Amino acid sequence: MNAPQKQPFDRRTFLRRAAGAAITVPALSSILAACEKPGQLPPGVKLLPLAREDAPITLPYVGEPIPTDTPIEAGATLQVYNWDAYMYKKVLRAFEDQYGVKIEWTTFNNMEEGISKMSSGQIQADVFFPTVDYLNRLVEAQLLQPLNHDLIPNLDANVWPQLQNPFYDQGWRYTVPYVIWNTGVGYRRDHIDDAEMAEKGYRILWDPQYRGKTGFYDSYRDALGMGLLVSGVTDLNTSDNAAIAKAKDELVALIDATDARITVNGAYAKLPEDEIWLHQAWSGDMVGAQYYLPKGVSTDVLGYWYPPDRHGAAANDLITIPSTSQNPRLAHEFLNFFLDNKWGYINFSQWNGYQPPFTEIKPQKLIDSKAVPASMPDAVLTKTDYDKGYFMLELEPEADQTWLDAWDEVTAGA
Repeated sequence: MNAPQKQPFDRRTFLRRAAGAAITVPALSSILAACEKPGQLPPGVKLLPLAREDAPITLPYVGEPIPTDTPIEAGATLQVYNWDAYMYKKVLRAFEDQYGVKIEWTTFNNMEEGISKMSSGQIQADVFFPTVDYLNRLVEAQLLQPLNHDLIPNLDANVWPQLQNPFYDQGWRYTVPYVIWNTGVGYRRDHIDDAEMAEKGYRILWDPQYRGKTGFYDSYRDALGMGLLVSGVTDLNTSDNAAIAKAKDELVALIDATDARITVNGAYAKLPEDEIWLHQAWSGDMVGAQYYLPKGVSTDVLGYWYPPDRHGAAANDLITIPSTSQNPRLAHEFLNFFLDNKWGYINFSQWNGYQPPFTEIKPQKLIDSKAVPASMPDAVLTKTDYDKGYFMLELEPEADQTWLDAWDEVTAGA
């Protein structure tokens, strides 16, 4: 299969880094204040209970789902609001052709920007791609509409059972899953032996022999989350000041030991270019890295490590329909389309590298089809991987501020 030429697609380039981005819309105070001023909420404002894997939540209905007999909006222009380059244009065109409509694609760089533009009315989206840790605030701010399950049959037909009734949105009232991923270490197999990688795990990033050749994500939750794991803390949503401080100290030590870079594209671009040999990596970034290899370089040079006990960071992204959608029935068709086995697989295997959670997708099939290089079997997720993974979820504002303060100390010394 000849891979298309891509632009950098980094799913979460600014996902968490821009937590201090200014949001000045005065309405919807709870969500906007939580984004504008991490660690603070206005008097009297109380967010919905935080979702945890051992404490599932059912989000309250805000409005009612559209009736099943709502006609599809003929000749409409569907407004899709998403991360940059996170869907394959070939698949988008297939949707346009099938329904005789147009798709207008608008992008955001971070959740704060996306939420601000929707809440101010600057963007009237029909489809929106949030992350799990912002879902509560979106519902509380009445920015999402409930879904009509009858209009999205592919969820029940094709998607893993645990994502048909996820702990963060029991009964999938507002969301369907888009893609899944885990977080490990990407490496160059022509410089790093597989056995050494397996022996050292995360700690290989701290090895002084690789000075100048290591990196980790410019993302405070992901980077500090790795710091927590190497220090023996598995709660990636901790509010424990001592644990967060220890994670910060680990990252500072990493920078001191190897002059590690803090990057947004180190895994999917700098590593295949042989500029970096080791980098904290999302599985999807490493699958996509094959498209950035210089001509003639085999995918065998790419390696990806994830803990062999399958206890590491893992999660999924979401697709939702905003409450302001002008084409809600067509939006339901769009969600169902991307949960179709054919189109979801093409979007993954020919473009973004992030795996859809489809029961039809067998791990070995992804490697046999060369959708995932044979040198990176850990980049394929199974249901067990997902169940054993540690989610990064919404934090209480005060805890979030503690994380941000720790991150400022890390980046100050970089």
